[in-house]
Amino acid sequence: MSTPELFVGVTSWNSELFLPHCLEALQATTRGTPTRLCVLDNGSTDRSVAIARDRGAEVVVRRCSQPDALNTLLRRSRSPFTLLIHADVILLDPHWFPLCRSRLTDGVALVSPQDIGCGPLTRPFGAGMPESSFLLMHTERFRRCLRLHWRRRGRWPRPHYAIDFHGPHITHHLPDELRRQRLSWVPMEVYVSNRASAPLFTPSSPPTVWSDELSYLRYGLGNFYGLDGTITHYHNWYDRITAREKTETASTPGRKDFPVDFIRSYTHRLLEDYSAGRLDLPTDLSTTRTPRAL
Repeated sequence: MSTPELFVGVTSWNSELFLPHCLEALQATTRGTPTRLCVLDNGSTDRSVAIARDRGAEVVVRRCSQPDALNTLLRRSRSPFTLLIHADVILLDPHWFPLCRSRLTDGVALVSPQDIGCGPLTRPFGAGMPESSFLLMHTERFRRCLRLHWRRRGRWPRPHYAIDFHGPHITHHLPDELRRQRLSWVPMEVYVSNRASAPLFTPSSPPTVWSDELSYLRYGLGNFYGLDGTITHYHNWYDRITAREKTETASTPGRKDFPVDFIRSYTHRLLEDYSAGRLDLPTDLSTTRTPRAL
């Protein structure tokens, strides 16, 4: 059996709300491309594992950190190209793979969005850094960043090779790691969802983190991403929060966070629009965003 051109690894934990859409969109947009699909599930207590198996994915159930999950999936890839994504990513354009692959020219090992979003410019520290929800790699080149690490198992530490995903925000040190190997990466464009003419959500009490602009964004903190003016995919952010049975409208005391009901409302609006075939794609594809913190 020939090696598939593309290996896709999906990290999942209690992701039953988004995982069916993630996997079905992936399969629909890679028709004609030999693809191996693997879901690494971090011990979900919902139907995530059954959903993945029902859709023909290989499933690995392993309680581990996100850095370890990414390394585990990368080790399983035997394909020339590897995509690692979160379960709340929905691929939208049938040509996303050839478009992104075309940017993996000599010396380029990674295509990924800049980590500047949620909605209205809230992550200035992510400018110029890759975002872990979508990492398309030239597998052989990216693996040049593997380093020897020591991990204690039992009485003695044991050596293993891994990508250091343990840095700030998992991926923010990757550009330096790539430069050490004389490699580079291509940042994808980040698009905020369209603005409504009237507020779509009003907090019932003052949140610890808020901007009035959030009330008007159709898909809230969710972002769209693309290259060369083509929207390739959507990332919801905070998808598992919507699965909580709690009905709290304020964040946990002492935490800087957005209202749970706000996250729940835009998540369900997005899924309703997507399932009905009326997804409201961004009309402003300018790339002049200057990220700033709330």
